[in-house]
Amino acid sequence: MTAETQQTSPLFAWAQLVRLPNVFTVVADVSAAFLLAAHGPSPAARWICVLAAGISLYWAGMILNDVFDIERDRAERAKRPLPSGRISLAAARTAGWVLLIFGVILGSLSGYLPSENIATTWLPAAIAIVLAVMIVAYDGPLKKTPLAPAAMGGCRVLSFLLGASPVIVAQADGRLIPLHLVAFALGFGIYITGITTMARDEATGGNDTNLKVGFSLLVIGLFALAFAPQQAPAGFPNFIRTPFAFPLLIAMIAYPVVLRGIRCVRHATPQNLQSTIRSGILTIIPLAAAVAMLGAGPVWGLVIFALVIPAIGLASAFRVT
Repeated sequence: MTAETQQTSPLFAWAQLVRLPNVFTVVADVSAAFLLAAHGPSPAARWICVLAAGISLYWAGMILNDVFDIERDRAERAKRPLPSGRISLAAARTAGWVLLIFGVILGSLSGYLPSENIATTWLPAAIAIVLAVMIVAYDGPLKKTPLAPAAMGGCRVLSFLLGASPVIVAQADGRLIPLHLVAFALGFGIYITGITTMARDEATGGNDTNLKVGFSLLVIGLFALAFAPQQAPAGFPNFIRTPFAFPLLIAMIAYPVVLRGIRCVRHATPQNLQSTIRSGILTIIPLAAAVAMLGAGPVWGLVIFALVIPAIGLASAFRVT
């Protein structure tokens, strides 16, 4: 298939619309949350179901984002799948809403699939519904407001918690969700809020204030991730025994993104900003791999880390923003 034929293919257009490389970041953080909460891949049926829910909700968000932005894209991004006519607006609108509803149904179902050791739970249904509402709020009324980056970060918080929710049991102290899971979710959410803040006005190299605020939030999110394990209860099966090993691991993973961020703040150009955003988004995968390793051991950490291979490969053909 030639490059020209590939770019006119309906499948290629849909892959562009859903930002295909990014789906591996969702697979990574939803899976990492599940593995962290369950300390392994069981019950597998609940993992598969909640993973499918996370993917459906993410793709719904990507599609509805372009549906809501159709007029702006017609003026500024005429080659995108919707303004170019390669995908009809009606088809995209239908797919977006169907995937949103399907994601809520799958998320709800994940808490009720049979398991020998874990009781049924309504928590995944509640989180999936709130996540769906947040997705629509971000794509629609919040997109052009200062709240947009926080809304995007909130979506990532809820995505992580959705992954953990099918295996969360009631806490003895009455807390609905364990504190260390909330800490990890907030870390990912603040990190994404920072990336989204930096990405505003991406085509022109960004706004100086947004770049500085966004970079600061990115770093705060990384610190939150690095020290989230300290919120785990006594007896948590931490597979990284040395207290400072996990923060060091997060620091090593984050180093390239932080370096690009510093360069971007000092020399704001569209190329520097786009490189930072692309790197920041794809770095979610190794960050999630570190979380998976913490809760389920090095083998599962490597399994999640391996998702960088298709993500980086596809990122050369598809935009991630």
